[in-house]
Amino acid sequence: MFIVQCSIVICHRRYLLLLMRVQERMYVVPVRFLVIRVCAIGDFVLHLPALRALALAHPGARFTLVGHPATLALARAFLPIDAIYSIESPPWTRLFSGPVPEIAYDAAWVWMKDAVVAENLRRSGIPEVFHATPFPATGHAAEHLLRTVGLPAPELPDLWDANSARILLHPGSGSPSKVWPRFDQLARTLPEAAVLLGPCEKPPPTSNTLLQNRSLSEVAQELRHSRLFIGNDSGITHIAAYWGIPTIALFGPTDPKIWGPVGRRVTVLQQPELTDISVDDVRATVLSV
Repeated sequence: MFIVQCSIVICHRRYLLLLMRVQERMYVVPVRFLVIRVCAIGDFVLHLPALRALALAHPGARFTLVGHPATLALARAFLPIDAIYSIESPPWTRLFSGPVPEIAYDAAWVWMKDAVVAENLRRSGIPEVFHATPFPATGHAAEHLLRTVGLPAPELPDLWDANSARILLHPGSGSPSKVWPRFDQLARTLPEAAVLLGPCEKPPPTSNTLLQNRSLSEVAQELRHSRLFIGNDSGITHIAAYWGIPTIALFGPTDPKIWGPVGRRVTVLQQPELTDISVDDVRATVLSV
């Protein structure tokens, strides 16, 4: 714990020095920031407050993101992005084994458990490289990530179309253990609701409208135009919450105090076992939202 806290303090001091240098040149040449984060959808959404804080602290800065491109593209709604690259493509793959001298940025942020990539960025000649583990020792993950950049949380975004009438259900998740088993029953009680399905999810045996074959960016647009979203502990639920859509998140053993969705209009229903959440529980929450 002491080592983690000391590392964050050191990063904060180095960041203040970077801030002074950036302010000296921000009106001359655009500042170029590199961010490397390889993670699932929900984990990346929890990074957005920290990334938005960096963008707000550095007006005019341009970002390059490296990781899983489809996931990172969600940041286009919030950041001035120059480019997005796959961590599995050159020259980025070479960072796992050594420096890449042709990479040129003013500063880089690397959220990885291992420091190899960050160290190779330093050896590549990037003046300031900030490395931190993405996993919190205490508190919520989004708050931890903000501490690693040494900046306060920006105002929560609000991209919701409040004139929407549709309820949107998403019965999927990246882990079967996080899937609430009663979405079919819930869908039958909400015939006006649409059901959002991922590529590996089967349609429910109901007459509800189905939304399929959407990219993540298209999913975000569908969410914006929904009166209410109901979903599991999943990346899509994190998107709905952070974009500002009224969201009911169904959690089992995962602790929402650490990994829960962040947003203006989030209600979390949690039981130690997901099967302990009833359809009546969810419907009562729908009426109260």
